[in-house]
Amino acid sequence: MNNDKKNPDIEEEKNTAFNFVRRDFLKLISFAGLTSLLPGRASAKGDFRNDKNIPKQYIQNRDNPGFHIRSANPFMGVDMGSWGLAVGGMVKNPIGLGYEDLFGLKMVSQVSRLKCVECWSAKAEWEGFEFSELIKKVQPDPAAKYVYIQSADSYYESFAVEELLRPRVLFVLRMNGKSLSKDHGYPLRLIAPFKYGYKNIKYITSIKFLDTRKRNYWANSGPYSVDGTIQPGIDHPLDFNKKPLPINGGEVFHFFDR
Repeated sequence: MNNDKKNPDIEEEKNTAFNFVRRDFLKLISFAGLTSLLPGRASAKGDFRNDKNIPKQYIQNRDNPGFHIRSANPFMGVDMGSWGLAVGGMVKNPIGLGYEDLFGLKMVSQVSRLKCVECWSAKAEWEGFEFSELIKKVQPDPAAKYVYIQSADSYYESFAVEELLRPRVLFVLRMNGKSLSKDHGYPLRLIAPFKYGYKNIKYITSIKFLDTRKRNYWANSGPYSVDGTIQPGIDHPLDFNKKPLPINGGEVFHFFDR
């Protein structure tokens, strides 16, 4: 039998429940609307830029977990339409090489650690060619004892030729099985594991053989030496919870490296 008379207590409970559901629904809609008005809020957790005033698309300092990114001069990255590697100076055969030409050189791979003067380090698998490959092509003058390297972001470095001929020094094209990312120096960078990270120049555009040594970017613009050889002390590797570890100087190895 139907009862048309409504119980006021039940009706009040229904209304209260409805109001709660409606309130929560409106809050959800409101939040969704706000989120759509704030693009990037959802991805803010992954924004590791050290300077939020520099546009996201620029290469700049980023404290990325696992491997920090460092760039003295923030820029958009290399324009491959105009990029080429010029190798000259005091040489018999100055040359210009395109990106594809570099893969025609004998390739070598290694796992080594980049050690920064900021007291962090990170390892990677690097693949590239040894400096001797370029020397065979250009045949430097015996008096050319030094090398000056320039990059696409106005950075520059200098080395003694013998330093670049040391074992485990590579001009790198690939990192961890992939082409270098623009953050890590695409299309070409240097890895000299016995030198601090600032010596490991990225975005290389030219290599010149000279009979005198030039200074480097950070010797002219900051507090770091031209030499940059890693000295004995304490290392703080990123991938070991920054636990301080003693190092002997030169290339940094840790017991947990493979």
